[in-house]
Amino acid sequence: MYFIISFNYRNSDINLRGKLANLKLEDFRDFKEVMLLSTCNRFEVFFDQKRDLNELFEKAFSKVITKEEFTSAEIYEGRDAIRHTFRVAASLDSMVVGEAQITGQLKEAFLKAYEKHYMAQDLTRLIHFSFKCAKKVRNQTQISEEPVSVASIAVKKAKDRLDNLSGYSAVVVGVGDTAKIVCKNLIKEGVNIILVNRTVENAFALKEELGDEVNIDVHPLEKLPKLINNYRLLFSATSSKDPIIKKEHIKVTNYQRIWFDLAIPCDIEITENEAIEIIKVDDLKNISEENLKKRKKELVFANDLIEKCVVEFYKYLQSVSIEPIIKFLQDKAKQCAGASLENAVKKIIFRLNIKRKWKSTS
Repeated sequence: MYFIISFNYRNSDINLRGKLANLKLEDFRDFKEVMLLSTCNRFEVFFDQKRDLNELFEKAFSKVITKEEFTSAEIYEGRDAIRHTFRVAASLDSMVVGEAQITGQLKEAFLKAYEKHYMAQDLTRLIHFSFKCAKKVRNQTQISEEPVSVASIAVKKAKDRLDNLSGYSAVVVGVGDTAKIVCKNLIKEGVNIILVNRTVENAFALKEELGDEVNIDVHPLEKLPKLINNYRLLFSATSSKDPIIKKEHIKVTNYQRIWFDLAIPCDIEITENEAIEIIKVDDLKNISEENLKKRKKELVFANDLIEKCVVEFYKYLQSVSIEPIIKFLQDKAKQCAGASLENAVKKIIFRLNIKRKWKSTS
């Protein structure tokens, strides 16, 4: 029953998670049912049943990581796997507890696996029930009150560094969920946005979604090398498999720059530069830990709800597992009733025939 391999912000650094992000569903074609959940903070593989770790490594994980790196994963089985799935869906296992993005990311992962025919009955039941559980946690606790995310924490970090962001301009690369949240938080702080994306049409679509009253300039990706040397702030969150900001793009400026690399794998090739402070996803942990302390009481209540959901799910599994037996017995009972009725009718007809013959002979 249910089996999960989890590489996350607790057990794997950003470089390891970046390597794992190169794996695709097709790499696990021998292990259906299977689903991949890949975010900036985690790379997890969900299975409908226990799998041999050596076989998994040889057939899939060995393509991107070493055996030693593979051993850093957390492994969940059976009830623990169910509990972990529910905690992930409810954002209780997130680096930023209470963040709203994870449920949507889980839905996207499910749909991708479903559309490619990697999902069947067992994993579908688990993931659908996890959404119900997440909804209960959101509705019955205040865990998501004043929702935060890695993206919103990044903007807060920038504000802490510069005191007041109003009037600044920031380059935002990408138009996905993370980039969208960055933009929304920058707009609240009065920041002008230079939005860069490979597909300009998608960037204009995001600009329209954010509203006409905001100051957003849209540029194609080929303009990025020039733009990064004109502004102090940069937030990059693309799905590129290779860095899009390379060493040769960087020129000397007379001001300190602050760059946020919110992508997995990383968007920025350099890791150290005296004139540029580069902040990556894992560097935001201390702020998320402060957020966790504020939500400690709600977290206890939320975990209690998770345990109740686990019990409910087991009852549900028992009910669906016994349904075929009940149906079989019902069908059998109908067959028996039908056969008994048929025999009874035959006996009545036989007796009536005997009576008729007796009357005719008498």
